[in-house]
Amino acid sequence: MKKYIALIAYDGTDFSGWQEQPTAPTVASTLQKTFLKVFNQPITVIGASRTDAGVHALGQIASFSCDLPLPPHAMKEAWNNRLPKSIFIRDISLAQPDFHPHKHVLQKTYYYHLFFNRPNPFTARFGWYYEFTKKVDFTKFEEALSLYHGEHDFTSFCRIEDKHKSPIRTIDHVSTILLPEYDALRIIIKGKSFLQFQIRRMIGYALDVARRKDLPVCTIQDMLNNPNPQQTLLKADGCGLCLRKVLYHDQTTMHK
Repeated sequence: MKKYIALIAYDGTDFSGWQEQPTAPTVASTLQKTFLKVFNQPITVIGASRTDAGVHALGQIASFSCDLPLPPHAMKEAWNNRLPKSIFIRDISLAQPDFHPHKHVLQKTYYYHLFFNRPNPFTARFGWYYEFTKKVDFTKFEEALSLYHGEHDFTSFCRIEDKHKSPIRTIDHVSTILLPEYDALRIIIKGKSFLQFQIRRMIGYALDVARRKDLPVCTIQDMLNNPNPQQTLLKADGCGLCLRKVLYHDQTTMHK
């Protein structure tokens, strides 16, 4: 069998995340079921990131193996023709036999979009309108975000079901960009790997700190210095999060 790498975009609104689940529709299960219907061959799709329910992607990377006598572009076209409109395969190419989309990641880039006002229906699915946005001090918000840069114990910012999984993660980059045409703020976060709910809680906690006078910015630093999984601050909605890009050590790997 040959191994392939796929660059995939999807609207995560109607899916219970990426990872296959027994009773709920997911992106991976939809890709696999559609491939079976089109080509009459089962595959297992492995993704670079296990995005949560409602989270989107423009640059998810996935691998799969099959022995179809088709060139990648023909496989992509036939597969796309049967996939729901919420999933689109942007590219397919041959991969090295030992390539693993998750284990070989160099860096992932996520965008989080936060609307300042209630958005129009054409963009509402791809960002979050936080009901207390008008009370947020965005200078304080950016100060809070800056504290995430570097290596930290993110126990306070995630859900860890596997006790053997390390909560230590490194944030390579955090920045914000105003998007006036969408009346929104884009938060850009880069790192090699993230824990479940980590980015959403990083943003949610920063928003809570930025809107509440009783919570100083140093609250974030205290959470990083004194890990506690029983935090009760805000978790940002999944609809605002998007996996934008995945980079690998081998720069020939797709990362459009």
